Formats: sequence, C-alpha cells, structure tokens
Amino acid sequence: MPYLTFGLSRRMRHILGWSLAGLLVVAAGTGWWLYRHVNGNLRSVDINAELGEQDRPEPDPGQPAQDILVLSTDTEAGQQSAMVVHLPENGGAVTVVGLPQDNPVPRPSCAADDGAADGSAGPGTLPFGDLYPTGGPSCVVSSVEAMSDIRMDHYLEVDFGGFAQLADAIGGVTLTLDAPVHGQDGSTLLEPGTHTLSGAEALAAARAAQPAEGEPDLRERMLLALLTEVDSEGMLSSPAKLYRLADAATRSLTTDSELSSLTDLLDFAQRLSGVDTGALRTVTLPAPGDAADRVWEALRTGAPVPGGGAGNG
Repeated sequence: MPYLTFGLSRRMRHILGWSLAGLLVVAAGTGWWLYRHVNGNLRSVDINAELGEQDRPEPDPGQPAQDILVLSTDTEAGQQSAMVVHLPENGGAVTVVGLPQDNPVPRPSCAADDGAADGSAGPGTLPFGDLYPTGGPSCVVSSVEAMSDIRMDHYLEVDFGGFAQLADAIGGVTLTLDAPVHGQDGSTLLEPGTHTLSGAEALAAARAAQPAEGEPDLRERMLLALLTEVDSEGMLSSPAKLYRLADAATRSLTTDSELSSLTDLLDFAQRLSGVDTGALRTVTLPAPGDAADRVWEALRTGAPVPGGGAGNG
C-alpha cells in the first residue's frame, strides 16, 4: 500500500512492515486462543457408543426431520426438566413436547436400582425424572426412544445454574405469558404479559415456580424464549456478541459426540437458522396411554400434534 510508506526511509518501511506482520500474528493467535478457550468449555457424551444400535429406532429416511432431546438440570436446586424438540426439514413450525418428571416409565436396565420402592410410579416402573440421576444421559435417551419409537438425532443438556450468564449474554430473556406464574408458596411470581428478565431474575423465577398442570415447565419456556431471542438479536452476525454467547453457552452445555466441538455446534446452529422459532407448537406429554401415543405418532408422521398450542410462552 504505497500511500502508507510514501516518504519513509527503507529502514522505517521495514519496521512498519514487520510491525503490521506482528499485529496479524497476534490477532491470529488471539483468535486461536479464543477458539480453544470456548471449545474447551464443551463437555460431551458419546450416546451412540453407549447405546449401540440394538433395539434403537432406525432413522426414517422418508421423514428427515430432526429430533433433539433437551435436558435442563439444576443441581443446586435439585430440579430438572426435559423436552423433545422436533424440527421439520422444510423449516415449518417447531413442535416441542414437554416430558413431565413424574410420568411413570418402565425401569430400563441402564437405571440403577438403589433398592428403594418405586412409589407412585407403579411396579416395574419409575418416575421419568429418576432416569437421569440413576442412569445418566444415555439412559434418558434410551427411554425416550423406547416410548416414542423416534430416533433422537442429538442430545443437549443445559446446566440451568449457568442460565443466568447465558441470558445476560444476550441482554436478558423475554417471556410472553397468557397466565400468571405462581410460586410454590402460592404467590404470584410473574403476571400475564411480556417480561424481560435478567439472568438472575430468570433463574430465581424458574427455581421458585410451581409448574401448572398441563403447561410447559417454566425452564422449558425460558429455553424456548432464549432461542427466539438469539434469532431476533442477530447473534450469529456479531462477532463480539457471538463470543459472549458462545462462552456462556459452552460453559452450560453438554452435547452428544456429534456436536462436541465449537465448529460442529456452530454448523448445527447455522442449519437451524431458517427455523421459525416464533411459530412454536408446544404440548405437555400426557400420562402413558392412547393420548401420549397419539402425540408420538404425530411427530413420526409429521402431522399436527394433538393439543399443541402456538407460541413461546
């Protein structure tokens, strides 16, 4: 670039050239360090290796949708929630099936029997919420696949203790509520309407909320709202915002082995960029029986899920 070196001595041009080269090396090195830093936050579990292929549903080439099991754990509060997120290939409405923690499921071999009575779940069964603490991620995936006859394409586990940092990284999480959210003591935590909550406010509300019968868990609502917020804020187009989001997200995430690197995770996010997160259909899975079977059949065939409502909150 002649206009930068015009009038400079040869020695000064050499100094300037090496200085610019040094800046480029530092910038490249910083970028590599940032990548390694964020990538190193990720934890993964090899679901396919742990489960193998025996007795697992075969992927349906005629219905090339994506089904993702999302598990939210909060070890500090001793709480968790789970949902299956169904992404149609054509970019249509996303369907979210909330999995109640007290629904009985057959006790799989992967769930350790600690000798305690199964209680209200019934003989030979245990509450769905006991699968993770007794058998881990693969056990949850195995049970969901068995009850749904749907192959889970991916597994994402969110440590809800880190949700506050994740929400703050995008400037808060916005929830639109049709009905009030009550606390376990009967108090009203959130009135109907639209709320933008800081990370600390969202975490406190989720921990104190009493799930309403037939309604998605507040954690599920917040995670879904977070998807909408990330999309609307254009996070993927802003390097600074993307780094803050990636750093917070990877600290809170455990993934399956196919999403175990930052590049895999970003590629996956890019593939989902065409999904209309504002047209979510949500349904809470009924207790085992005909109604639950119809929900899973709808997901397998691409039909509308019975009882599914639109919206993210």
